[in-house]
Amino acid sequence: MSKYTVFFLVFLLTSCLFSQKITLKGSGNLRLTQIDYSELSEWEKGNHKDALRAFIHSCNKFAKMAENTSISGQLTKIKVKDFRDVCDIASVIKTMNSKQAKNFFENWFKPFQVSDRGGNKKGIFTGYYEASLNGSKTKSAKYKYPIYAKPQNITSDPYLTREQIENGALEGKGLELLYVDDKTDLFFMHIQGSGRITLENGSEIKVGFAAKNNQPFIAISSYMADNGMVDPGNMNAATIKEWLKANQERQDEVMNINTSFIFFHILDHENVIGAQGVPLTPGHSLAVDNDMIPYGVPIWVQTHMKDKHKNKTKFADLFIAQDTGSAIKGAVRGDIFFGNGKINEEKAYYMASSGQYIVLLPNIAVDHIK
Repeated sequence: MSKYTVFFLVFLLTSCLFSQKITLKGSGNLRLTQIDYSELSEWEKGNHKDALRAFIHSCNKFAKMAENTSISGQLTKIKVKDFRDVCDIASVIKTMNSKQAKNFFENWFKPFQVSDRGGNKKGIFTGYYEASLNGSKTKSAKYKYPIYAKPQNITSDPYLTREQIENGALEGKGLELLYVDDKTDLFFMHIQGSGRITLENGSEIKVGFAAKNNQPFIAISSYMADNGMVDPGNMNAATIKEWLKANQERQDEVMNINTSFIFFHILDHENVIGAQGVPLTPGHSLAVDNDMIPYGVPIWVQTHMKDKHKNKTKFADLFIAQDTGSAIKGAVRGDIFFGNGKINEEKAYYMASSGQYIVLLPNIAVDHIK
């Protein structure tokens, strides 16, 4: 498709392109019901331009894949080739304004309300961030908690548990990448999957997800609530972290409830890379259950932001599915990547809200999977 043809189509096609509304059923617990853009809350106010930039990262990934590669779990008929034309167009209009970016999505994608087979459209939306820790290349009395590299003998089978590793099962194997000064912060970096380690000379080393031990991810919040550690009505990442830091003698007891353990590698680039293998865009990359939702699809999220005082603010914007996580399971389940820094870290702490999302599927893909 030539650039001239792309420009002609972008400017002349309108969102009035219409076909009979349909319902798509995945192979498992997934249902997609076609709706109109007019039904998307706050759609006109979305940051479509930055979402388009995030989408182009996924396009760059698709460009390296065979055309007939399936990109979804339950919507098995969606192929890489279904994104070829929309990605060509996106690469041309990437420098255009937000209105033109909005028109791009409206003209070339159809919106589908996501629900489970029972028709439940609601799910939980949380947030994650790029963690910031203090560390050293050498072990000392201050910097004594290791960040481990991936062991060579890891397979898809369950590996050592967190407790076994914390008790020294990997010591002496040369897997220590760095050492940090705070065990709670390290535990939270395992949950986030990436981090920036500031050394004593002020330089930074970035680490990213390399592998996991294939043990179950078990949230520690239920254990803490059952044992009276944190008031269930005030349970969030911030209060959990505060308790762990204030009760270091019981850190291992609580943290080892979560048997999952993450291994890292040192990054040689600035960006955090998601499970799709593309750079994550703060505020526009979303972690999803990839068994349900394909990587690379745009998703309109409708939920609420919260602060430490439990104040709720209506929130809606356009994201691209580019990551996943052990705790991200279900037909409607999203984890918003906020980025680096204290402000974004706090946004993620309190982000635990009910909401819904609408996936945007390329027109040509819809024709294939009716």
